[in-house]
Amino acid sequence: MFGLFGNRSKGEIRRLNKDAGDIIEYACQSFRTETVRDAALMTAEHLARAHDIFESGVIGLKRGIDEYKRLHNEARRKRDDAALTAFTLVQIYLRAEIQGEACKPACDAIDQFIADWEHAQKEE
Repeated sequence: MFGLFGNRSKGEIRRLNKDAGDIIEYACQSFRTETVRDAALMTAEHLARAHDIFESGVIGLKRGIDEYKRLHNEARRKRDDAALTAFTLVQIYLRAEIQGEACKPACDAIDQFIADWEHAQKEE
């Protein structure tokens, strides 16, 4: 009876690994270069912030996820594509860290996205 719903973490691992690449690909194909750059820089900034503020344990990471869900909803209301993409990627990254080594492809895809744009600086 307890196996009725299967192992949920396997599905989440598969989804996280797929979603990270899909979101990055969608952003690169759909948004202007400046928006993609802003999303990558914002992702890097907020991942660093999340790792500084929230503890590395499961509880700390879940608190970070809750914070970024709130920021994600705010970005959605404002229709801010760069922030929406960044906050989605931050949530995926934090969820992937909870899952561990099995979600390394998701973290690697996000790290590569950030690395591809780290040379770019926001023009202010």
